[in-house]
Amino acid sequence: MDSIMHRIGLHGKSIIPFVLSYGCNVPSLLGVQIIEKARDRFITAILATFIPCAARTTVIFALIAFYLGPIYAFLLYLLNVVVIAVVGKVLSQVLPEVSPGMILEIPSYKLPRPGAILRKIWFRLREFVVIAWPLLIVGSLVLSLLEFLHLSEIINEMLSPFVSGLLGLPKEVGITLVFGILRKELSIIMLVQALGTSNFSSVMTAEQMLVFTVFTMFYIPCLATLGMLRSTIGNRGMLFALFFKHGCGYSHGLAFRLVF
Repeated sequence: MDSIMHRIGLHGKSIIPFVLSYGCNVPSLLGVQIIEKARDRFITAILATFIPCAARTTVIFALIAFYLGPIYAFLLYLLNVVVIAVVGKVLSQVLPEVSPGMILEIPSYKLPRPGAILRKIWFRLREFVVIAWPLLIVGSLVLSLLEFLHLSEIINEMLSPFVSGLLGLPKEVGITLVFGILRKELSIIMLVQALGTSNFSSVMTAEQMLVFTVFTMFYIPCLATLGMLRSTIGNRGMLFALFFKHGCGYSHGLAFRLVF
């Protein structure tokens, strides 16, 4: 993949975080650390968050593949690849630098010792446990507190100009997008509670399901991913990813609303 990655100004090692992102963006950002140059790490980290993780895949399958058909879901994944390629090319032009060629040194392989394996495993998992887990736990507590205090209606009213006005979605969808920032898989779970039914086709049009799914694919990453972005590319990089992806989410959602 080295030659293909160089077409968008990246290194061949960037493919590893991209593949990992289809499972979860958090470990994929840990994988970014294998890239030597800071510029390549920055661009790869930003692009990795664009790839739909397992939680966003749940939204795509539950709304698009189930109600509109698998062809539409496949086209969304194809759109995602195109967006990643375009954004990668733009960021590479903004941050011009020649990525080095791919040189891999093949070591002398030996049977590893159990102690070394355990230390290596902990070294790889440590940041996930220390950074991601606390954010997930705190996020879950916030969700429970909002439900207990019945604050979801207030949040929906506050977000109505953006959710209903710009995206044309039902007002009740606003709270689901907030929960999606905490944990992406909660978007579809809270959508059932917010709309009062699991039969989404009875309360949402095909256009609204497309807009909701596209917005969920591209808008703000979950808290755990933001925490790993901060650890990987710093505060400025995390803030750039936050606002940049939020803008991409609204622009793509609005574009789908206007087209369909």
